[in-house]
Amino acid sequence: MRAFTLAVPAETFDAAFANGVERRCTQPIAASQTVLFAQLLERPLWGTPEWLESLAAAWLDCQQQGAPRTLPTTACACLIEAVHAALHATGPAPGRAECDILVATAKLAQAVQAMLACASLDRLDLRVAAGEGVDPVTGLPTRTRFLHAIERLMSPPLQQPLGLLLLHVAWGPSAPEQLSAQRDRLRRALSDAMGRVLRPGDVLYSIADQEWALIMPELRSIGQVQLAARRLIEICERSPEHGVPQLRGSIHAGTACAPDDGLTAHDLEHAARAALHRAIRADVPVVCFHADMIARMEHEIDIEREIARTIAHPPFQLWLQPQIQLGSGRCAGAEALLRWQRDDGEWVPPPQIIETASRLGLMPGLSRWLLGQAARMIGELGAEGVEVPISLNLVAQDLHDEDLPELVAQALSTWKVAPSRLVLEVTESALIGDRDRAGRVIQRLRALGCGVSLDDFGTGFSSFAYMRDLPVSELKIDQLFVRDMLRSSRDHAIVTTVQALAHGFGMRVVAEGVEDQATADELQRIGCDFAQGFLYARAMPQRDFVPWVKARNAD
Repeated sequence: MRAFTLAVPAETFDAAFANGVERRCTQPIAASQTVLFAQLLERPLWGTPEWLESLAAAWLDCQQQGAPRTLPTTACACLIEAVHAALHATGPAPGRAECDILVATAKLAQAVQAMLACASLDRLDLRVAAGEGVDPVTGLPTRTRFLHAIERLMSPPLQQPLGLLLLHVAWGPSAPEQLSAQRDRLRRALSDAMGRVLRPGDVLYSIADQEWALIMPELRSIGQVQLAARRLIEICERSPEHGVPQLRGSIHAGTACAPDDGLTAHDLEHAARAALHRAIRADVPVVCFHADMIARMEHEIDIEREIARTIAHPPFQLWLQPQIQLGSGRCAGAEALLRWQRDDGEWVPPPQIIETASRLGLMPGLSRWLLGQAARMIGELGAEGVEVPISLNLVAQDLHDEDLPELVAQALSTWKVAPSRLVLEVTESALIGDRDRAGRVIQRLRALGCGVSLDDFGTGFSSFAYMRDLPVSELKIDQLFVRDMLRSSRDHAIVTTVQALAHGFGMRVVAEGVEDQATADELQRIGCDFAQGFLYARAMPQRDFVPWVKARNAD
């Protein structure tokens, strides 16, 4: 190696090395990486302790700046190529001496890589021992250092345009059953994949089990953050480890930029988190912060807290919407619908209540409360002389709970209500999943004596299969077809065909969304049994329902 140092001009060797770096490094070279390369080319120092020490220091600086972990490998490959190119440039075909130099260079490069790897591990050990906040799984700095870094960058005099990206990975449904080692391997793989595509100067942090933060200093435009978010999601989704079916989950990102979206570290993270919250709720890959997101997120969190706090004794009510027998015009049943008016007067939509309870894992408790309330309501209606069946909607989770029939029987027994007075409505979407288990639950509900109604019929993909296979007693034609059946010959044909087919299976038929008398008359003419909609009444509290039914059925 000394002979090589003396024989080959420095400019020839440096030029060969630069050509290799230009060919292998597709990303811009950061200043810290330039220092590492310069240290590597200090030929008079090759192999000395001083040289190795300076290389280790330069490499750790590169890591601090977010350099790719493959940088030592790339640098050493360029070193070997440069020696090879320089030997060819100085004369004819290489002889034994040149081969010995190449072998020695390869050994030197191997020693350098091993030494840099040890330096990285030593630093990691020191940081862990010192509690500096390095994630031992991913090797990335943790939330503690993220907070310190963003605070420093947003404080005068360093205050500068800054991008912040929060990325969240929702593990797949089987993730809880997987070994923690598998999840660790996935976290490490995703971290490595993202680390390879960062801009020089950008720093990636592991701030939670399934969440990463990317700080992007020296931001030139908001578009850079959006592009980075889409790029990271693409990289994660293409990762082979993410393709493992048991672990595959959804990936979302929220972005915010300083100073427009926040003047302090707290405000900027709050803005990025609001954007991430919206991305997850709307199930879109990337959402950029808007000013109204903070209030919306805090409102949704406020609702979540209230539902969680009151789930044992919910402030909800069941209102009743009448179902009319088309032949007689009498009220022959009602659907119980969930209602919630908060103390400030806000009405919370029922789907939001159900979605929130499901997300919080509170649906089993809410379902038990609803069953108890429906049974109590039926008992009280009977005591007031209103002997009509009441329908109650079930969700998918209910249908997959094999204890549901016992819970229904217990609720009916408590309020001394005949099972025939309760109709349980199931939607086609709720039947998706473990169809066999749902079928068993429905059979046991029918054996108990309860009615089972197939709701929103026609909006799914397997409607007729469900009609054939499940022992349902009632079919509800979705308002999507009923509302325009007098103006659309196709909708009219669907309603006519479905009601005839349901009668063929021995089911009674309820048409939803009836809003005018002409539609009601046509439904009666084609043989539909019952109708429900604004033509007759909107949903109303129990105290209003009783006099309404008595007045309707008085004639």
